[in-house]
Amino acid sequence: MGASVQTHYDTLSVAHQAGPDLVRKAYRRQAQKYHPDKAPGSREAQQRMASINEAYAVLSHPARRASYDRWIAARHARLAAEREVQRAAQPPSRFAAAWPWTLLFATIACAMLAVGTVLYKAAVRPVAPPPATTATATAPLDRSSAR
Repeated sequence: MGASVQTHYDTLSVAHQAGPDLVRKAYRRQAQKYHPDKAPGSREAQQRMASINEAYAVLSHPARRASYDRWIAARHARLAAEREVQRAAQPPSRFAAAWPWTLLFATIACAMLAVGTVLYKAAVRPVAPPPATTATATAPLDRSSAR
């Protein structure tokens, strides 16, 4: 059911909102393009022209077009419902069934890492810089006596 069926709108290459004038122009364009006289003896050309005539007969009549639009909407709704049923019938994936537990364990692991880091920093003494052994290392240089 994955493939979509060609609609009369697709046959005439018009949008669903197309007015009667646009439908007529599209019909004439398609009829000239695919007329059986352009390909004599071609069975495919005859079938194509028959589908173009049928599409125009439905889309040019307002009541038939409204009925056809309702049929298309109902068909789309039915296909959507069938896809939903198929999706609901499939068992959930392992990830979908286990994600709450995975999230819980990941949160606990992050919390333990944060607490462990705080405890480590509190337990370890900070390292003091080495003491200065010479007075020249801490005294500022006097540049005036160097001349």
